[in-house]
Amino acid sequence: MKIINASFYIKKDEKESFLAAVKPLIESSRKEKGCLAYNLFESFEDPNHFVMIEHWESQEAINEHNKNPLLKELLENIPTFSTKQPVLTVSNTEI
Repeated sequence: MKIINASFYIKKDEKESFLAAVKPLIESSRKEKGCLAYNLFESFEDPNHFVMIEHWESQEAINEHNKNPLLKELLENIPTFSTKQPVLTVSNTEI
């Protein structure tokens, strides 16, 4: 299994736009083959810091997910939404 953690640092005035863009992506991604979990969390300490945690069966599933037009659209809009570049961590697990 592959786990992706993506941290997003969202501008205060772009929070609602970011959430409006990410909600359909989450719904779509959860239906994709190989997606085990796809969730967005907001920090208690910094209300504009979000972490997307994704669980995928395989790298092949991630490769297919990366073709999702909603993901591509979100990534194109990240400079508008964000105060800095997202931080992405990909991990493997054998459980």
